[in-house]
Amino acid sequence: MPKITLRLMFGPLRSLTGLEELTIEAEEFKEILDNLSRKYGEQVYEIFLSKNGSPHPFNHIIIDGKTYTIQEALNMKFKEDKTIYLWPALDGGA
Repeated sequence: MPKITLRLMFGPLRSLTGLEELTIEAEEFKEILDNLSRKYGEQVYEIFLSKNGSPHPFNHIIIDGKTYTIQEALNMKFKEDKTIYLWPALDGGA
């Protein structure tokens, strides 16, 4: 099974886990969220999806130098080890 290294750039997921980086075995992106949710609670899904299941539009998932939305990432399957950067949405601005 592929080993997926998650780099938690900043934000709520990093605060929730207390980690900058972690490794999970998973063949699909949804498995990553499922594993994190089992370990750290349902808040993991709330970071990426609203209560009705629609994706939060400003989270970025960076895989192999390409940026994906959560909607795109949820359909991804992995056959080899990957490093995934999770770049969360930020509040603020004027």
